[in-house]
Amino acid sequence: MIQPMKIISGEELVALIPQKPPFVLISSLLRVTEDNCTTTFEIPENHVLCTHHKLQASGLIENMAQTCAAKLGYEYNLLGKPMPIGFIGDVRDFLCSELPAAGTLISTEIKIDNRVFDVTVISGKVFLEGREIASCKMKVFIEESKQ
Repeated sequence: MIQPMKIISGEELVALIPQKPPFVLISSLLRVTEDNCTTTFEIPENHVLCTHHKLQASGLIENMAQTCAAKLGYEYNLLGKPMPIGFIGDVRDFLCSELPAAGTLISTEIKIDNRVFDVTVISGKVFLEGREIASCKMKVFIEESKQ
């Protein structure tokens, strides 16, 4: 179990993930445990993955991937190790019942289902006002930093 944590946001959060503006799709890191992570994202009106004032499905998938990246970045930071780089290798069973509007706040939870060598398998869920609006299974390939 990871130690209790304070909410991480802003530049401190961006430092934990490899993505940089304008492709950041998380606003706050709320909780990290051994197998879970929770983030939020306040969707800006002008985000590059918004069309017709809605965050697109690709943004929801990337939001789940960045939640995983934030978890790994947080853990590596605690260990004093350089942040790893992750790549989405596979997305399965993606379901989306609603595209969230710009200006709304979504929360995202990921669960680590399995880790085998450099592959992490996660289940992700995105919530809007307490309703699950998207979910998927994802394989993320992790490349350790050479530093």
